[in-house]
Amino acid sequence: MSSGETPMTAQPQLPAASRMRRNLLPRMHAPMRAFMVAVAVMVFLAALAAGGVLLTRVAVAEWTAGVVSEMTAQVLPRENEPPSKVEERARQAAAILRRQRGVRSVRVLGVKESRALLQPWLGDAGTVGELPIPVLVAVELDRQRPARAENLRRALTEAKMGDVQVDAHGRWVRELSNLAETALWLGVGVLALLVVALVVLVVHAARAALEANRSTIEVLHLIGANDRFIARQVELHFFRAAFLAAFAGAFAAFAAFALFSLLAPAAGIGESIRLLLFAGGRHTLLVYVSWLLIVVLATLISLVTARLAAMRILTAMFRA
Repeated sequence: MSSGETPMTAQPQLPAASRMRRNLLPRMHAPMRAFMVAVAVMVFLAALAAGGVLLTRVAVAEWTAGVVSEMTAQVLPRENEPPSKVEERARQAAAILRRQRGVRSVRVLGVKESRALLQPWLGDAGTVGELPIPVLVAVELDRQRPARAENLRRALTEAKMGDVQVDAHGRWVRELSNLAETALWLGVGVLALLVVALVVLVVHAARAALEANRSTIEVLHLIGANDRFIARQVELHFFRAAFLAAFAGAFAAFAAFALFSLLAPAAGIGESIRLLLFAGGRHTLLVYVSWLLIVVLATLISLVTARLAAMRILTAMFRA
């Protein structure tokens, strides 16, 4: 070999796979940190939305069960009829209703109790005592085989009990059903918006990561690395980051629900949250499964979107 000749060097080889996964994109830390924070916040909001929907549905189911298991019979006063006569007719109606199949218990609310129910709306005005207030008969139904309102009305009609109305609270049941359906669609809308936001976030994060490592990627292209190999390294970074961030977001949602259940009063929403999270029934399993699915979905969306975005960005970088 003459002195003017350049010594032949060996063809550069790609690093081992394990080493490549660690050192391929060294400047991804800043984009990844911002990406992980954003994913954690999105999963946190999604888990809150899912938990809120399930909590609403459980509460509505309990309220509906309570409303459906009760009926009210109103014994209307006749013209110039004294309250004692109205109460007597109410006791007769209660005796008839008590004998019907599917009725668990019957209780007559006297005129004084009926007036007390009106005081929050009418106050203590003296005119309340002059109003022809009906006497209410509270009917508790058998939850396994409840009586139907039509059957109770028929029994009262056959007994010639006029001026008695049976209210099955159907309007309240419809309102509660509408509330549950509205909460469900709101939750679905929130989840859909978060999915779109996550896709856009992954695309921008992948572009930022590849642009930050453009010189490294150019060198890899020169030594024989193809777009699929580089995109695979990118998607591995996003897979790990998305899974950790999504898990952190779901855990933060659990902590938020648990903290609220401790700070809320013993009854009401706090008790509903405790039953939802710690009762161990079907609804408890459902809420944890939904949070797990949110974590898996966020990770898969990040993985697939990062792969597709990286391939498209690499094509634009080196095929233009």
